[in-house]
Amino acid sequence: MKRLWKKHWKKLVFVLVLAGIGTAAWFYSIKPLVAKLKGQVVDPKDIVTVKKDKVEVLFTGSGTVTAKQDIKVTSKPSGILKAVYVKEGDYVRKGQEVGLIKPGRNEFEDYKPMPIYTEASGTVVKCVGNDDYRKSLSDKDLSLPRLGTFLQGSYDNAENATCFLRVVDMSSLLISTYVTENQIMKLKPGMPVTITVRALGDNAPKLEGKISHVSSQSESTGRWGDSSGFLVITELKNPDNKIRLGVSAEMKVAIDKKEDVLTIPANALFEKEGKNYVFKYLGKNKTEKVEIEIGLTSEKNIEVTKGLNENDQVLTTLPYGESW
Repeated sequence: MKRLWKKHWKKLVFVLVLAGIGTAAWFYSIKPLVAKLKGQVVDPKDIVTVKKDKVEVLFTGSGTVTAKQDIKVTSKPSGILKAVYVKEGDYVRKGQEVGLIKPGRNEFEDYKPMPIYTEASGTVVKCVGNDDYRKSLSDKDLSLPRLGTFLQGSYDNAENATCFLRVVDMSSLLISTYVTENQIMKLKPGMPVTITVRALGDNAPKLEGKISHVSSQSESTGRWGDSSGFLVITELKNPDNKIRLGVSAEMKVAIDKKEDVLTIPANALFEKEGKNYVFKYLGKNKTEKVEIEIGLTSEKNIEVTKGLNENDQVLTTLPYGESW
């Protein structure tokens, strides 16, 4: 193999160089010339008109839907659950009796049963543990705690007590997401947010919310603390209770916008060596490369500040045979 390479390497290099020259000649000389001779310089569907429009720069993010009010209901004394008066999905009012607990660790401790009350009004949902996702379906508890379950109680700190059920306000929801340090500088509380919940279907109307919280410092966003971001919370009304807790939502926020400015589609702009160009259509299959100056840019369109006039026509692709 080495002998063969030593014997023919000059020929191989020559062939490769010749092929490169031929390819360059085709794309940069022959193909443009043939295209122009055939009059195939411009495809009519690639012609767009320069017009006044708005340019809107959007922040996009996604997050999981949670409830603004999500209260953990617990028993004050520790004991055995003797009765459950509600089921998941029921609406309860503040102070309503939802269960009955018999203090003590077994039936032989003779204590008078005590009711469990709610501390807020809302919809009843089950408590979900941090390790529930690891369980198989047969091991999951799909309902509220069963009768006879021992509940750890607390008179002063509900966080130390066993969760009996949760009471959530389904009419007011939150979507949390983390953003970068560059994005956080452009987001403020009160900014309107357009929200899409895919679970409602592709034809579902866009929902409107607003940013209710913008974090002042970054925090860990990964389980092992290997990534960080700034927490942004969006508030969303859910009057008909169609949106469920835990579904994913996509958010869009206009962080910069200009109205009634001269615009071109984003795909009509061509950049080269730090300069911006368009191919202006002159009619009769003729084009002219024009350098322009731009302002605000978005994924959809671009503001033109110099080089074009309203009703000019430009191409959204290179003229046929044009090299770039």
